[in-house]
Amino acid sequence: METASERARRVLGKGIRKKRFRRLKKWEVKNRYMLGLMFADDIKVSDMAERIGVSPRTVQAWLYEGRIPKDENIEKICKELNCPEDILFRDVK
Repeated sequence: METASERARRVLGKGIRKKRFRRLKKWEVKNRYMLGLMFADDIKVSDMAERIGVSPRTVQAWLYEGRIPKDENIEKICKELNCPEDILFRDVK
């Protein structure tokens, strides 16, 4: 007779296949300036999202998909990274 812990190990040992993270079709940095400034200041994506007031997924879209933030968010990003808008978003537009 197997114990509950042995049964749990047997069942859990097979692994559970569950998608936890969104997979990008292409992993390419579109906004290198913003990512470089975040890296230089040691700011994580989640920290930047918290400072601006958006989700981390939104910041990832700006960095990796080349999406343009709303005007009020552009102002917050420029203030946080201490960089003008024309430098941060010139290649993206």
